[in-house]
Amino acid sequence: MEQHRQFEAYLQSENLSANTITAYMWAVRDYFSRYDEVNTENLSSYKCYLMEHFKPKTVNLRLQGMNRCLCFLNLSHLQMRSIKIQQKPFLENVISNADYLFLKNQLKADGYTEWYFIVWYLTATGARISELIQFKVEHIFIGYFDLYTKGGKLRRIYIPTQLRQETLIWLNKSQRTSGYLFLNR
Repeated sequence: MEQHRQFEAYLQSENLSANTITAYMWAVRDYFSRYDEVNTENLSSYKCYLMEHFKPKTVNLRLQGMNRCLCFLNLSHLQMRSIKIQQKPFLENVISNADYLFLKNQLKADGYTEWYFIVWYLTATGARISELIQFKVEHIFIGYFDLYTKGGKLRRIYIPTQLRQETLIWLNKSQRTSGYLFLNR
């Protein structure tokens, strides 16, 4: 039990998120509730159990947790390989370019200017909704938006020239020169 607390402290020192620590600790507790010792045979059995009872992403998450524990216990040579997940080579439920253009133009024609720009920004920049709501008017003037992602990496989202020009016209009409681009009530 003391070793579980030490392992949890080790994970916290690695600056892992609380959810990741919870998931890894769950895997370790589950393993030790089934097996008394750590060896190749027990690890293989545990991996088979996970594959029979859980989806591949869950299996890989639990294996990552166990592998972290094995490193912590200086048993890195026993680490397990994750299972391969077959990805579909295509996307389902994607609208055609003609449907996209119809939607965009209809939003503009019906006076839903803000939704017109939301749809255009999402498709033209590849931004996620959570990123889009962080766009500011100042970013339109400079032509890009710098975002710092989870891993501390910089992601620069460029705004195409035509989109910038039309956005600036919209902003001039609404007399906005600063602040968030998309506002709610």
